[in-house]
Amino acid sequence: MRGSGANGFRKSVRIPRSVLQNSHRITQENAPLIRGEITEPPEEALIEVPIPVAIGEDSDPVRVLHVDDDPEITNVTSMFLERINEDFSVISETTVVGALNQLRDRDIDCIISDYEMPNTDGLEFLEIVRERYPDLPFILFTGKGSEQIASKAIAADVTDYMQKGVRADQYEVLANRVENAVEQYRTQQQFWNALSWYQRLVEQELAGVFIVQDGEFVYVNEKLAEIFGYRQRELVGESPLEITAPADHEVVTDRLLEIDQEDGDTFKYCFTGVREDESALEVEVHGGAIEYDGHPAWIGILRTVSEDED
Repeated sequence: MRGSGANGFRKSVRIPRSVLQNSHRITQENAPLIRGEITEPPEEALIEVPIPVAIGEDSDPVRVLHVDDDPEITNVTSMFLERINEDFSVISETTVVGALNQLRDRDIDCIISDYEMPNTDGLEFLEIVRERYPDLPFILFTGKGSEQIASKAIAADVTDYMQKGVRADQYEVLANRVENAVEQYRTQQQFWNALSWYQRLVEQELAGVFIVQDGEFVYVNEKLAEIFGYRQRELVGESPLEITAPADHEVVTDRLLEIDQEDGDTFKYCFTGVREDESALEVEVHGGAIEYDGHPAWIGILRTVSEDED
């Protein structure tokens, strides 16, 4: 085998098993596709899957849009927030119109809004935002606090509600709430991005996808089976060594079958594969540790790197 370990994945999300199981190309003819598969798996069943680095990248600055009709307040707020958290980049606007333009032109991670503003108020602004950006964190940061306003804000799906000037450490508290809201928001975005990514791999057959547990395939998609000239059901329950050239058995065993998930949860390598007709092909595999049916397993993405991929 020619290759070395590399971190192609980082973090993980829980995606529905149906993403892997319910491809439009999966038919009764080639079932069962997954070892121990039941006829109708519960929709809520989830699998822990690693997120590719490009999908899970979260090192960008936290872009905060602060809306308040008093420029002195926006200046002070942005100064304190950026001082408290160097990852914050605060954009200030004194009108809702200006704020909506910022939302149109920039990627914003969180909105902090005053309640009382000319022409409209923070609740009306929140309703506009929720129509266009239903999941974007929105913190109502207002000097006019009341149970009625708080109740309306909650009903309009505000992320958080905080009164100005009631605590000496109000900006530390505000920064912490922004950080928590953005972390949850980005995790949610990573989930949907990863979900879409895995679904495209499976349904559009962009690459071979497999899950290995206890030394054998418990899932392969149609593309992987096609690459090696098998039906899906012919590979499920078999060892990955079945499609590996004998010269690479030792390294595949070290990398995939006996790798310690405590030492490293990702892998990347190339090896010589063997088709059902015994012809050889070069393939590259990226993968990582997952939890499948409550037990440790590996998920991998496989693509051919040889000139002849058919």
